[in-house]
Amino acid sequence: MVGVKRTALQPGEMIVSVTVPVVDGWQAYAKVGVRNAMVIAVASACVVLDRGHQRVAVALGSVGPTVLRCPDAEQQLSDAIDWSTLDVAPGELERFGELVSAASRPITDYRRHAVGVLAKRLVRRATSGEVAA
Repeated sequence: MVGVKRTALQPGEMIVSVTVPVVDGWQAYAKVGVRNAMVIAVASACVVLDRGHQRVAVALGSVGPTVLRCPDAEQQLSDAIDWSTLDVAPGELERFGELVSAASRPITDYRRHAVGVLAKRLVRRATSGEVAA
């Protein structure tokens, strides 16, 4: 993806495979949509807690011209997590949400707020053992 509704594929090219590394840890995706049945997200977040490499990965959708990563938020939370227990202090989780929101470039402010909330909820589920609803 290089822009809105644009890819780097040339005419006649197609993607025939994708290789994704196996991650030792928790991964989840959440979205906000107009309706539950609607495929298009108003805002979305994906969070990966990679215990093997002790790092966090965050990707955001529908809040910029392409999928966005959040390097500052990823580094902050990677440093804040106790990787042996997956505990994270509430203040650190709030800071993480703020950094995720700041990394977004949405067309409306409520989307900026939404991705921060989504990312925090996903991390809470990962660190407290809650089951995503």
